[in-house]
Amino acid sequence: MPIAHANGIELYYEVHGDGEPLLLIMGLSLNSKSWFRTLPALSEHFKVIVFDNRGTGLSSKPQSPYSIELMSDDANAVLDAAGVDSAHVYGISMGGMIAQRLALKYPERIRSLILGCTTSGGVNHVQPRADVSMLMLSRASTNSTPEEIAWATAPILYSQSFIDHYKDLIAEDIQKRIEIPILPYAYMLQLQACMAHDTYDEICQIKAPTLVIHGNEDRLVPYENGVTLARIIPNAQFLTVPGAGHIYVQKQSI
Repeated sequence: MPIAHANGIELYYEVHGDGEPLLLIMGLSLNSKSWFRTLPALSEHFKVIVFDNRGTGLSSKPQSPYSIELMSDDANAVLDAAGVDSAHVYGISMGGMIAQRLALKYPERIRSLILGCTTSGGVNHVQPRADVSMLMLSRASTNSTPEEIAWATAPILYSQSFIDHYKDLIAEDIQKRIEIPILPYAYMLQLQACMAHDTYDEICQIKAPTLVIHGNEDRLVPYENGVTLARIIPNAQFLTVPGAGHIYVQKQSI
């Protein structure tokens, strides 16, 4: 089992395909299995590296505080373990926060950057509605099963149109998500790291070619946050996914 070592913990990773290296960084509470739709397409063209963030999947689950910077060090260690000097990096949601910090702290390792449904954080972060925030906070204290929690959060992760037309795809996503469900304490530690994330005053220093992707119906990380990233990161390109929520998968892209 491939393992990277960083900050006294073990990080599970996998490598798929051949070509230029591409590191995928997953979001809050999810593990590398959640790339199951994306991985087959990308591995036809790239050497794709996926891994489980601390607290998820087969990686260590320390009970000490997490931070986005600490998790960027984890990602850097995965590149080392995979024998990769530099890579294209694609991070979504929390993974996009990690990717930003990785690009700022280890710029020599970044060939290009894709930031999906994410934010620079800080005082300029556009917050979700209060009911969305409360639902995300309550996940760690509920007695519901992982599947029940996943279905309860579906309305804030997918657009209503997607839920109406592609409920079977959401069910498939959820089944992958709960194969190794995140433990409540690890979820809270990741969430706290996200809430403390702030690169707003630094992202103007990112030199790598950058693409920002955001669904315009994202309820969890509102669309304006993607607009801000694309405006401040030098020469960044911005792709809007019309009618998409936080998880911006669309039927025609599958």
